[in-house]
Amino acid sequence: MIVSCPNCHKKYRVPDEKIGDKPKKLRCRNCSTVIVVEPPTVDTAVMVEPKKKYSSRVATPAPEPAVEQKPEPEEPKTPDVPDEITRDDTYTRARRLARVLASDMLIYNRELVEQAKHEGNLEEAMSAEIKRSWDLWSSRFSREIVEGTNLFREALNEILSGGENIFSDWNP
Repeated sequence: MIVSCPNCHKKYRVPDEKIGDKPKKLRCRNCSTVIVVEPPTVDTAVMVEPKKKYSSRVATPAPEPAVEQKPEPEEPKTPDVPDEITRDDTYTRARRLARVLASDMLIYNRELVEQAKHEGNLEEAMSAEIKRSWDLWSSRFSREIVEGTNLFREALNEILSGGENIFSDWNP
C-alpha cells in the first residue's frame, strides 16, 4: 500500500500486513504530520476449495491465481510553497537543532557545566563541545541562516547557561 502525507505529499510504501485490520497512525518523517492509515480493503475474496481426502489418480493442473494489478506509483508532486514559508520552516528547524545541541551539552556535561558556571569560565570549559556542536549545526543550514541569525548563540545562552547572557560575545 502506498501512503501519501496530506501535508507535504511524501509517499511511503507500507506493507498491508503492517496495517492489519484496524486504522494505524504513522508520522511523516519529512514534516512530522500524523497520518491515519485505514486498513486495506479486499475487493474480491479468493475462494479455495477444501482438499478432498482422496484424490483421483489423474493430476489436473491447479488454476492460476488471480494476479492483482498494482497501479503505477505517481510522480511525487512538489507543492508550490512560497519562499517565506520555506524560510520559516528552515528557521524553525535551525532553532530546534540549536536547542537540541545545547540541551545535549547540558545533559551530558551537567557537573562540568555547573562547576564552570560557579567558577565563571563556562565558555572556556565547554569550548570543545560547543565547537563540535557548532560545526554540526552550521553544516546543516544555509549561510543565510548560519551567519544571519543568532539562533545558536541564543540556544547557548538560554539552555546551556540557564538564561544568563554568558555567550553574548561568543563567535565560532
